[in-house]
Amino acid sequence: MSSTAIHRAPESSYQQRSGRALEERTKAMIVAAAEQLMTARIAETGTEDALTHMTTADICAHARGYIRRDGSEGPIPKATMWKHFKTVETLAAAVIDTMTAANRPVPEQIVALAAGSGTPRSPRDSVDTKRLEARFAGRHYDLGQLEEQFDRAASRDERADMLYWAAELADRGLRDRRRGDRARVAAARDWAQRGMRLVDLGSRLDCMVGIRCARAAATAEAVLSRKPDYEPTGLSRIRSIKERELAFADALGWDLHSLLARFRIDHARALTEEDPEREMQSLHDIATALPALGGTDSPRTREAPDRVQADELAEIIAGLCRIDMAYAGDSEHGHLFAALFGESATTLAQGLIACFPASTGERRRHAGNARALLRLREFARRTDRAADATGIAADVASYRKAAVDLLRTAEFGPLRDILVAQYLTAKARSLALPDSGPHDASGEAAHSSIVHPKPASLIQAAVQFYDHAAGVTSPRGSAGILRHRAARAGAELRRSIPSVPGPQTTGTPCPADSEFDSIAKAINDLVLIIISRRSRFTDAEVAQLLEMVDPMYYYITAGRN
Repeated sequence: MSSTAIHRAPESSYQQRSGRALEERTKAMIVAAAEQLMTARIAETGTEDALTHMTTADICAHARGYIRRDGSEGPIPKATMWKHFKTVETLAAAVIDTMTAANRPVPEQIVALAAGSGTPRSPRDSVDTKRLEARFAGRHYDLGQLEEQFDRAASRDERADMLYWAAELADRGLRDRRRGDRARVAAARDWAQRGMRLVDLGSRLDCMVGIRCARAAATAEAVLSRKPDYEPTGLSRIRSIKERELAFADALGWDLHSLLARFRIDHARALTEEDPEREMQSLHDIATALPALGGTDSPRTREAPDRVQADELAEIIAGLCRIDMAYAGDSEHGHLFAALFGESATTLAQGLIACFPASTGERRRHAGNARALLRLREFARRTDRAADATGIAADVASYRKAAVDLLRTAEFGPLRDILVAQYLTAKARSLALPDSGPHDASGEAAHSSIVHPKPASLIQAAVQFYDHAAGVTSPRGSAGILRHRAARAGAELRRSIPSVPGPQTTGTPCPADSEFDSIAKAINDLVLIIISRRSRFTDAEVAQLLEMVDPMYYYITAGRN
């Protein structure tokens, strides 16, 4: 046999590949229609037997996206349904696989249907009941139990199950990534990479779970890259990981995921090569193209999982703010920013905000955080343009959501540190005015508040935020420019007030009864004020209090305070 024949033997024809792709899409359409009908019936009845009488014929009649040979659309033919799924139990099992691959909770009624409980139509061994039960209970497992499930799947050589449990282990290891446990983050990355190696590009379900693994691996590399000596390696690995994710998205036909993967590839390349123009171009391209594909007015022909994650959308908005702050007024790169963005940076950011209703994954919280970041950025821009201290005081008094925004922006790292430092500086200067009297962030006179911040304390806190931004920010790209500005601003602010100490590397900690006890006392006073109130809170007042309390809880528990 010739070498050419040996090379061509395992390949399939174009017709065979096209036929397989069409079959995969038809099967995915059937599963999507079944999921929609099952969840709708569960929501409608809310009972345990909501799916007891469901048949494949019901799903055939419900689905309307089947393309006939003449190009028209209609219900799924029963013969086509029987070709892919002989029973409704096997179809329910496929629905479970799809929902778990997309990391969506699976209703117990669907699990019961897949296991055949309560129905005499098929024997219980028509699906792997234990396997489904393990996946359903997986969210309650600890890391050791998840690893045990992976080992069991490996002993059976069940690659699909191995891939699923690797994705679960990667996601679980990244839950507390903000606490700085590099060993746990590195282990999560290794599990994600192990999962990506198990992906079969010919399987749509594998590609869906592969995207989960790729996102987890890239997130882990981004966390590990916070150490400057590892950052070049991390950026190179992020490019490789996103190239794999791009292959998965292309195999699925997910245009939105492909767009986001290409953006990450270009952005990582720009930082690796320290190319400011490429960095700006990558953010301009994604901010321009994303609303058309991922916004509320985007075409409805995309599959449901092909949506942007809310946290990734917020991260892109933060990237726009970062390059705006770094390059807009920069003497070396300002002309590149002006030529590319002009005055459209704020407009592009607002366009991305409009994409949150169509996103997935805690979109309400991330949308609120992104809006808070834009408000804080706009406040910094106004105070930069203020002519004197009186103008700064007026800006501080009119900034009514300052307290909430300072908490909501905690996840934006050094970018937020710089903006908070600018706010604290402006607040200190407004309080120091002798003729206007102190005002709080809502514009009310300070004598009505139980807390009276001192300008010197606010300036010291601003210096600490500048020092933190200068110490942890990447030296590359727009972040590097902001790092140098933070170091310079902190030094200038420190010189302006000699009593402010330098960056603290060592020293005695503050007494426990000084700062923390003051905070606890203030909270206790607030509780007494609330419970001694004569009238009940109105709905508007409850909403306003929740808007303040929710970000405070997240700020305290997220390990970023």
